[in-house]
Amino acid sequence: MNEPTSAPVGGAPFAWWRFLFWMLICFVHGAAVAWAAMVVHNDFDFAPLVFFPLLTGVVLGATGVGLVRLCQMGNRPTALLGTVLAAAVTVVGQHYIGYREACREERQQAETYRKAERAFPDLLKGRIPAPPAGLLDFLRSQAAQGRPILAGHVARGWLAWLTWSCDAFLLLAASLAMMIPALKQPYCSRCSSWYRTMRNGRIDAETARILAETARMPLAASIKSARYRLLSCNGGCGPAGFELSWEDLEGDTSSARTWLDADCRNRVMQVLDEAGPHHPKTPADES
Repeated sequence: MNEPTSAPVGGAPFAWWRFLFWMLICFVHGAAVAWAAMVVHNDFDFAPLVFFPLLTGVVLGATGVGLVRLCQMGNRPTALLGTVLAAAVTVVGQHYIGYREACREERQQAETYRKAERAFPDLLKGRIPAPPAGLLDFLRSQAAQGRPILAGHVARGWLAWLTWSCDAFLLLAASLAMMIPALKQPYCSRCSSWYRTMRNGRIDAETARILAETARMPLAASIKSARYRLLSCNGGCGPAGFELSWEDLEGDTSSARTWLDADCRNRVMQVLDEAGPHHPKTPADES
C-alpha cells in the first residue's frame, strides 16, 4: 500500500544570470504583445473599453505562462517580477507605438505643407505642423484632445490620464491572474522542471476502484465514470502526482489528489497498462 508522500516544495534558487536573462525575455515579450495590441487597435479598429486591456492582459499572461514552462523558469519571485515588467512594457509600448505613428503622420503632413508652401508662400508660412517633442508631450496633447469613453462623452485632461491608469491596472491584473495560479503548480528542484501531465484519460469504475485502493485515495462507493491524471517532472526524480475525478450515480462530481513514491507509481502504471482499452492513452504514453 502507498504510504503518504509529501508534495514537492520550493523552486529554483535565485541566480543573477537567470534573472537578467528572464528580464530580457519579458521585455521583448511585453514589446511584442504591445505591437500585436496596436495592430488589432489600428488595423481592425477594435479596442472596447475595459474589455480590450483585460484581453491584452490575458494574452500577455497566457503567453507568459508558456514562456515560464518553455524556459523552465522555476524561481517564482523572478517569474512574477518578469510578469510585472512585461505588463509595464506592454502598457508603455502601446503609447510609444502611438507616439511613433503620430510622428510619422506629422512628418508626412509637414512634407505636404512644404510642397504647398512653394506655391502659396504667404498663405502657409509658419503653419507647417511640428511633431511631438517626446512621448510625454504626445500624451499631454492626447489628453488635451480627449479620449472617447462613452457615446457622446470624452475624457479630457486628468480624466484621460485616469482612464489610461485604469487600463494599465486591468492589464496587469489580468496577466497576474493567469500567471499566479500557474506558479502554484509543483516544481522539481532536482531536474529543474515544472511538473506536467504524463498520462490522462477516462477509466471504468472497476479500474478507478483498483487505482484508489492502490494509491490509498477516497472514492465513492458507486460511480458512473472516472478520469485520472498522472503528473511527473521531466526527469521522473520526484514524487508523482496522481489525480482521480469521478461522477457518482446522483451526478455529483468529486476529485482527489495524492503523491506517490516510485514503487506506488509503478504499481499505478501497471494497473493503467492492464486496463487496456478502458482508458485512452495520450501521446506521452507512446513516447
